[in-house]
This record gives sequence, C-alpha cells and structure tokens, in this order.
Amino acid sequence: MKDFAVVGGGIAGLAVAEMLQRSGASVVLIEKNKTLCAEASAEQQGWFHTGALYTALPNNFFCRTMVGNLDDLVDYYGEFPNMNLRVDKHIYTTNRDGWFSNRTNFYAYTSCAGVSWKWKLPWAVALHRAKRRMSWFETLDASRSLSHQLGFGAKPLQYVVHRSSLGVSLDHVAFALKSRDRAMNTRLIAVDLLRSFLASGGSVQTQTKVLGLEKGAVLAKEAGGEASVKIPARHVILATGKDTTAFETNTKVFISPLMVVYPALTDINFVRMSPHMEKTINHICHRNNGLEYSLIGNAVYHDAQQGTGAVLERVRANMLGLASRVFGQVDAKNADLFFGYKTEVSSSSSIRNYLYHILDRGDYTLALPGKFSLCFSLAVNVCRHFGIEPVEQSRLAEPEAAQALIEEPLHYQMAKRLADQHRTCA
Repeated sequence: MKDFAVVGGGIAGLAVAEMLQRSGASVVLIEKNKTLCAEASAEQQGWFHTGALYTALPNNFFCRTMVGNLDDLVDYYGEFPNMNLRVDKHIYTTNRDGWFSNRTNFYAYTSCAGVSWKWKLPWAVALHRAKRRMSWFETLDASRSLSHQLGFGAKPLQYVVHRSSLGVSLDHVAFALKSRDRAMNTRLIAVDLLRSFLASGGSVQTQTKVLGLEKGAVLAKEAGGEASVKIPARHVILATGKDTTAFETNTKVFISPLMVVYPALTDINFVRMSPHMEKTINHICHRNNGLEYSLIGNAVYHDAQQGTGAVLERVRANMLGLASRVFGQVDAKNADLFFGYKTEVSSSSSIRNYLYHILDRGDYTLALPGKFSLCFSLAVNVCRHFGIEPVEQSRLAEPEAAQALIEEPLHYQMAKRLADQHRTCA
C-alpha cells in the first residue's frame, strides 16, 4: 500500500506527487493518457504570474496569493538546476534557458477615456492602485516573506512606468507598467518535476482509467486489462482537471481562446488591461527549439458545455480581428487557434475563482491549481494539509525517461506545423 495515490497526471497532480514523494511519502501517480501533462496543462499560454494581473483589484487577496507562490517557488524549488528565477532586491532570471524567460511583461492600462461612463470613477481608482502595487515589486526585502510585504501604502515610483511605445496599436492607453511576469517553459518544468519524482522513488501508472474512488483505494482499469483492479493507498488525491466534474458537482469548466501566429508578430510581451473583457488582449512571445512565435489571448471565457461550433467559429473570427487591429493585418494562413480548458470551484458570486483549492471530500482530497503558475504553492500546501513538512532538497533522475513521458505544449505543436507550412510556401 502506498501512502498516496494521486489521480491525474497534469501539472497539479505531478507537482503534488513530486513534493509528497520528495518529502518522504510513497506515491503512485495515475494518468489515463499515455503521457503526462497532455490535456489542460498542454493547452495553456505559458505565462508565469507573479501577481501583477490582480494589482488593480480592490481586494489584494488574489495578488497576495500569487506573491506567496513566489515565496514557495524560491524556497522549495530553488535547488532545481533549471529553476532560473531569483529574488533579491528585485526578481530576476539567472540565465535565458531555464524554466522562465528573461523577458518580462508590460501592462498597458486603458485610460478613462476608453471606458464606459459607469466605469470611469472606479477605473481611475484602479489605475492608481495598480501603480502603487506594481511599485511594490521594486521595493522588496528578500530577507522577509514577500507576500507579507504586500500592502496598500506603497508609493508609486516613476521609473516603473514604461515611457516608450510598445510598438503595437493600442487605443486610449493611460500608461504602461513594468511587471515581473514572464513566459515560462512549461514542458521543462514538468520534465524536471518528473525527474525529481522518479529519483525520489515515485511510481507512474499511465494508460490507467479510474472507474471509482473509495476509502483507501482507487478502482481502475489498466491498459490491456479486462478486469478492474484496486490500487490501495492510505490517501487519495484527485487532480483530474476538467474530468473533476465526474466526481464533483460544484466545479465548472471554462474555455478561453488562444491564437498561435508564426512567425512572431513582436518580441514584446504585454497585456492590455480594461474593465471591458472583450477589449483586453495579451501577447506572449515564445522561443522554443529555434522557433519564435506569438501566442495571443484575451479575458473572455466561455462555458465549456456551451462551446458549440457556431460559438467557436465566432470566437475564432473575433480573435483574428482583434489581433489585426493591434498588430496590423494578420494573415489567417499564418495563424491557428485552440481553446484552453480551466476548471474552477463554482462560486455563487460572479467573481471567477482564480486560486488553488485543497478540499477534503471524505474518500478523497480535491486539488485544483487555479493556474499553472500556482502548482508550486498547491504542492507545498497539500503536503502541509496532511501534516507533512515539505523538504527543500531534491535530486533528479536522468532526463531521457522523463522527457518521453511529458507532452509538448499545444501551442508549440501548432507553431511547428505553421512553420512547416511557411517553409513549404517559401
């Protein structure tokens, strides 16, 4: 019998399994697919959040949670050779080829002239709030917990404002702020976590479909097997992403569009912030195995159950039009679009649940990351949830076995296909 059976081999399940195994528990990771991180974890933007996205919100709880994730990343993952993010006076990268890009994101905030009348006053307050909180990142004391330093009293710093043009067409921009967000290499992160998991003695069962959960065991059907089997474990952790709805009635699955364009439209990473979701746009320039391409998203989410063909075609046309207005005419032949999935705990309010959740359900414990970026805090706090103090030191197995088990991000697969088409046409 294992101490833990973690069901779901996306980034949430992998990170949780790795931290538990590293910290002395025995863990089996169960995944229905042939590879890990093959679904929602492969369908996201590769954007590492440090809290900047939430600096304009009235409540700083979302921002504080993301900053707490930075604490956990530095404290518990700093010994991974490819973890190239450090915190001193500033947040910085030690090299260009690790988990995180050395190009940070700019936040371009819409001016009050570009918002409707009912938003003008609250948006003016939000703009000032964003300046203060973004300035906080420039006044860090690395000897103390970062999240405990976040407050409302930071004085806005003039050098946080980016004065020159971002080189794209954004109407009614009040100002652009420098952030510490950046692109991340999600596959490299997943490979390193799996290497640590295997080196610590963890076991992986792929192509194993879970049929049910009960106290002390997972009922599953293995690939090629006719009869169901019981996988015994003292604790079961459910980290199944969009498949969680089969076990949980209070979860909801959203989809959001992401458009890949090759070659890259610009090498600047930016977000246009507006209270009107349909007017937001974000751009990440990815560099992967010699390919440089754009990944464009916005803040409009759709219920996955209502994502009919007509809705998806309309979204596709809207995204292409939005990109053309910002970057100039985008040739549809150079672009492809997919929809990323995100699973959240349902809320009675209209506010989205962007945070990670650890919820006991009797026979199992539910673990939802909220965002790929939050897998680090999720893993650390699942350990503490079960009374296990997480261990900082890690060791890595050889990369070959781990690389074969981790899926390439979907945006990279699309970019390779677009690059092949581009070379054929040339």
